[in-house]
Amino acid sequence: MQIYRTKTKIVCLEQFICRLSGECKIDERSRRQCTACRLRKCFAMGMIKERIRTEEQNQRHRALVLGNRRQKFKKYQQQQEETRLRILGEHHHQDFCSTSYLFSNSHLRYIDLIFDLFIESSQQIIPEDFIFKYDYDLTNVLNSYCTPISCLIMFFKQLSQFQQLPVDDRLILLKNNIKILLPLLTHLLNTTFDIKILVNHPGPNYINNKIAYASSLFEDIALDDNKLLILLIVIFLFCPCLFTNESLYDAGYINNHSRQLIQYAYDEYTQLLWYYILEKCLDQEEQAVLTYMKIVTTFLHLQNVTSEIYGIVECSVQVNQLHMIMLSFLHLT
Repeated sequence: MQIYRTKTKIVCLEQFICRLSGECKIDERSRRQCTACRLRKCFAMGMIKERIRTEEQNQRHRALVLGNRRQKFKKYQQQQEETRLRILGEHHHQDFCSTSYLFSNSHLRYIDLIFDLFIESSQQIIPEDFIFKYDYDLTNVLNSYCTPISCLIMFFKQLSQFQQLPVDDRLILLKNNIKILLPLLTHLLNTTFDIKILVNHPGPNYINNKIAYASSLFEDIALDDNKLLILLIVIFLFCPCLFTNESLYDAGYINNHSRQLIQYAYDEYTQLLWYYILEKCLDQEEQAVLTYMKIVTTFLHLQNVTSEIYGIVECSVQVNQLHMIMLSFLHLT
């Protein structure tokens, strides 16, 4: 009997039956919707049933790919750091955070490496049947974000700029910035893995509709452009005044050395974003500027919507039933 390997187990090919006509459209976004048609397309394209890997073979292959990718990413980050230190030594009078020398179009492969790391983190933590389901119980809705947040933290821990920070300063960035990243993360998981967003009830004060709306804000800017979304998430992580009335620096929460590291990382990824947008616009700088400004204005709108959402959360959530990780990131402890 032939077998087909899924992410977690081995199952019989014969058990997959299309619930519709047997001619489902299979592409990058819809491939998870019908396993039967996905298999049929694979076999039609020449995949040989007898060569489907066993679970053990697949685990070895996955470990090898993951190891190679992480090694490549680590090497690239080391090269970036060596370049920065060398330039700073040659131009010690320049600002610590100057990054104009770091990136050019030839360095845009770094974005691919970052995105691959996010994919791996997601596949390791988020179940295939995960759904964003918004119902009347706001506490359950918020608790459902524990898994995506864990995925995001695992991804951040692989960034060298984040690793260089003391643990306390990492926590400060996460606790102050991660809640405004959740709409972006929701949209990213939806477009990357086709994870469904189901609004079954508007929720208290229509909060579920607001959450779904916040997740859709970047659709016009980054429709199926998941690399742009992951870049924005990394940039916003290192923003010192993302969702506060005053800068984390001015509040005295972060020491001076960490401030420099965070500012450097923020400048570095912001410049990388500009190069990416410029390339997407075929080096038409005027169009790239318009796209960049649209991102800025959309983010300002996201800040306002997010502020409304968490105003409702503070009044409506059952604090004693929230998971600890959500209590921390929602500042309810």
